[in-house]
This record gives sequence, C-alpha cells and structure tokens, in this order.
Amino acid sequence: MFKKIILILAILLSLVITCNKIAYAEIAYADTEDWARVLIDGIMLYANEDQKQELFQLEKSYYVNIIGETDNMYQVAVMPENMSDFVQAIGWVRKNDVSKCSAPIAPCYPTVKLTVNGDSVDLKQLPLPSAAVSCAIFNSQDMCYYGKIESYGKTWYCVRYAARFGYVEAGLVSEPKIELHPTPLPQAPANTVPTTPSVDPTPDLPLESNSPASEILLIVFVVVLAVGLTLALFLPGNFKKKTVFEQDI
Repeated sequence: MFKKIILILAILLSLVITCNKIAYAEIAYADTEDWARVLIDGIMLYANEDQKQELFQLEKSYYVNIIGETDNMYQVAVMPENMSDFVQAIGWVRKNDVSKCSAPIAPCYPTVKLTVNGDSVDLKQLPLPSAAVSCAIFNSQDMCYYGKIESYGKTWYCVRYAARFGYVEAGLVSEPKIELHPTPLPQAPANTVPTTPSVDPTPDLPLESNSPASEILLIVFVVVLAVGLTLALFLPGNFKKKTVFEQDI
C-alpha cells in the first residue's frame, strides 16, 4: 500500500514540474518582444510606415526599442530615455531589416557629438542642398549625432542642435567615431563540405515542438495517466478473485 502511494505522489510531482516549465517559458518569451538589433549596415529609419521619407541609417550592432508595429513594420524609439542632450527619435523600420532580441546592455545606441570644421555650418531641414536652413552652428558649439544618409551625391549627418533635428553636410563637420556594441554580433555558420554517406541516411526527426498545443497535450496525457493508475490500483475489481473451490467452501 505504501509503495502505491509513493508512485501516485511521484506522478503528481512530475505534473507540477511540467506546468512550472511551461509558465517559465511564456514569461521568458514576453521579455524578448520590446527590442530589435541592427545586424548589418545600411538599415534605414523612416519617418512614417509608408516608407516614403527616409530619416537616416541606423548604426550597425546597436538596438532600437519597439513601441508599436504593423504587419511589415516596427515603430521604434532610437536613443535611451531621459538624457539631457540626446532625446529619443521616433521612426519606423522594416521588420525584415532587424532582429528581435532581449533587452540589451548599455549603451543601446551610440551617443556621439560632432563639431564644426570651419567657422560655421548650416543646419538644414532636409538632406538637400536647396533645403531650408533652420539655423547656423558655429565652431564653438557641438551637435548630437543620430545617423547618416546619402542624398544627391553627398553624405549628410542627421543631428540635433538647440532642440532641433536637421542635417549637416558630412564634409563640414567632424567624422563620428562609432565602435561596435560590446555584445558580439552573431556569427554566420562556417561553410562545410558535405560528405557522401555510405548508406541511405536516416531522415532527421522533427524537433520537439514548444507550441502551447503540444504542451497542453502533454499535461492532459500526464493527468489521464495519473487517474488511470489510481483507478487500477484502488478499484475493488482489481483485488484477487476467489476460485470456484474457495466459493464452495
């Protein structure tokens, strides 16, 4: 009798452990949905989800905070919050251009300031030679760098100065020195030469699914098994039956 009770307790304990694992997996997955990483050069940040106005290229290896999404686009915030000079810039990026990830270690985006090479430089509203000028930036002042963009055969830097966003010609200001983020970029798998098997290879088995449906089926199976064992052990019909001779006696 004691062994039967121990067996039932072991089955119920395995059920509790399985449920805890499922709950932990759901919490861990939720923590990875708010950030995306820029893995290659040339990823563009757009002003709107229709991708008609380009703002600047995001810096490779750094991160953006996802604050909204559509079918094909993420709305993201660039730069950390609550910094005196570097305020968040809001824009849109293609989902296929970035990789979702967990929250990064600091810094999430580079905070680099530029200076004027000559006496002054014009801060333009758009990266165009003919664009309207917001103000002039003099050589005793600096500006906050966000990214670059190629337009009309020139390189422009998107900067913030005196609470205004705008563009300056790259050749008229200092070059931003951007180092890669401390977290290493994922490495592409090395190319391997396939070998010809001597016999027909066994097809690879599919990986175990971690979907909620498969986990629910596992829980149902464990519960049914526990109930079945309990009934098999304790129902009166499972006790040893008397023989014909014992009944006559």
